[in-house]
Amino acid sequence: CSLILHSYKDHFSLRRYIAIVSLEQRQRYKNDLNAEYEEYRNLHSQIDKINKNFRQFHEQCMSLIPGAEDRQVKKDKTVKAVLHHSSVL
Repeated sequence: CSLILHSYKDHFSLRRYIAIVSLEQRQRYKNDLNAEYEEYRNLHSQIDKINKNFRQFHEQCMSLIPGAEDRQVKKDKTVKAVLHHSSVL
């Protein structure tokens, strides 16, 4: 039940931001952030729940015998749940 977790750290560290040079530009950025902050918080909450589920799955998986049917059933259910969550996000 090895889990492959991808780190998005590199993706976000590659982003480049333009320096803010005016009060108007600062206000536009602030307005954009405030307009989308609630959506960000909701997505962040959903991702936290998914991460918690993965951790629980991993812990449960480690207690099962490799190659056992119940391990495969657990894996299949988890894949199904992940696909469902990815379609929601």
